[in-house]
Amino acid sequence: MRIVKIIFAGLAVTAAALLTFHVVPAEAGCAKSVVLYNASWCPYCRQVRAILARNDIRYSILDATTARVQADMVKRFGDTAVPRTVIGGVVVAGVNEVRIKQLCR
Repeated sequence: MRIVKIIFAGLAVTAAALLTFHVVPAEAGCAKSVVLYNASWCPYCRQVRAILARNDIRYSILDATTARVQADMVKRFGDTAVPRTVIGGVVVAGVNEVRIKQLCR
């Protein structure tokens, strides 16, 4: 299987946060915008990143450990809990592969 590395331009992404996407069949992916509020130390965030990679879903990461992102999260969600995946404006809290796939159809 081919491995494709993608670097998200314009985001402050640390070397540890770079993601590897596996090329999968054409039915995978997501036509909607996907943003993951993430903390590098969070095991549940790691699970969501794996779900997105497994389903060839491209996404942007926001580092929920920074003050700017935390302020945005409190304003939008009322707290700073991670992971939060926003797919086309719909929020998926926690690890929920079924819901993520549903929203990306």
